[in-house]
Amino acid sequence: MTANYMFCLALSLGIVSSVFAGGDALETLRAKIDEGVRILDDPELASMDRRAEKEEKLWRLSEELYDYPVMSRLVLGSYWDELTPHQQVEFFDAFTGFLRSVYVPRLLERYSGQRIHYDRQQILSPSKAVVEAYVFWNARKIPFSVHMIRRQAGWKIYDISIMGISAIKNYRAQFRWLLLSGTLDQLIARLNAKSIPAS
Repeated sequence: MTANYMFCLALSLGIVSSVFAGGDALETLRAKIDEGVRILDDPELASMDRRAEKEEKLWRLSEELYDYPVMSRLVLGSYWDELTPHQQVEFFDAFTGFLRSVYVPRLLERYSGQRIHYDRQQILSPSKAVVEAYVFWNARKIPFSVHMIRRQAGWKIYDISIMGISAIKNYRAQFRWLLLSGTLDQLIARLNAKSIPAS
């Protein structure tokens, strides 16, 4: 499941081929993805000497597309409200740092021109939409859903589900178990040490 999530989370970094034109959520997704494709395929960024620069460009792009503050709150569930503002910032920094250090390098290591295709877009409300899509990887068709929310700055991703399994819920289950058996400081330490299994 880890590798599958890696490819689908890489959606924000630009490996897509659209099969239809949709509403605002899809258009936002498409614009950011087109930018990501240019970064991934840029020959001037292909050398190892510019690897760090390429990773940084991809991460900054993902920050424009993913709602990391909402994701940080959702993965902790009810525990989030028990944290002080300082603890919330600490967790946010640790969680986003973990995502950056895990998913961006994996994308660069495994990306070889895979393309993600859309099936359809569902507008659930004026502020929420779901894009159904799939990717072919290792000769397997892997369907997934991109959950998006409208913010003042535009549409952003807050979750991705693969075959009905939510990345947010997966992390929430892991973190709940760790918090039941330990402390927030220990969870943050594990995130900073990158010792949490990636969804």
